[in-house]
Amino acid sequence: MLDIAEDDSVISFREKHKADGNRINVGYMVLEPEIFDYIEGDHTVFEKEPLERLAAERQIAAYKYDGFWQCMDTKREMDKLNEMWAAGRAPWKVWD
Repeated sequence: MLDIAEDDSVISFREKHKADGNRINVGYMVLEPEIFDYIEGDHTVFEKEPLERLAAERQIAAYKYDGFWQCMDTKREMDKLNEMWAAGRAPWKVWD
């Protein structure tokens, strides 16, 4: 879960809870090579220490998107999206 400032910089980063209603990171990141300075080894949980520290240092920026979003990480999610497409209810289709 992200706390985002007015200038779109990320103030804090933490793992989301099911009850949270705030914005989430959907998994796309562009990183500088210096990211490896924040990773101590194979035991480092990237979503914990590195991202929390980078957020505290105001080194993360966010792009806010309020449009349609649906993950497609599982077959169930893929089937759901395919059903929406087949039924003509695909909000991501923006062309005719």
